[in-house]
Amino acid sequence: MRPSPSARALEAIFRDLIHMRDGANYFAERVWGIDLRYNLGGDHPLIGSSAPDFALADGTTLSDHLRNGKGVLLDFAKGSLFPDRLRFFAPRITYITSKAEDPLGLAAVLVRPDGVVAWAGNAVTDFQAITQATSQWFGGA
Repeated sequence: MRPSPSARALEAIFRDLIHMRDGANYFAERVWGIDLRYNLGGDHPLIGSSAPDFALADGTTLSDHLRNGKGVLLDFAKGSLFPDRLRFFAPRITYITSKAEDPLGLAAVLVRPDGVVAWAGNAVTDFQAITQATSQWFGGA
């Protein structure tokens, strides 16, 4: 095959873009669907998006905890109120209290097994919303 001059120019542009962080991120998001956002309701902008792979204080990451096929509730505020309120969901959700390198201002985040954020909150006070999201994605309480 002999690419046309236009095709070679376009290839050069793509090559330049991929070698820049923003360009590489752009292509990765498009290819893997990372920028895809489902309309799951809720007020937080992370809800319905792929969860960031939070690096936790114990050296693990969110993706490490998703490998068992269960949802994950990360409690960055170490609120300790979740276990009592969500005890019914324990077989389906891994509850983790830990600090993260960059929690993005979140107090807690509920992640479905497919890595999509089902609920996120900047304060651990809206127990009705977290209970509703948990019931919706992990079965009724």
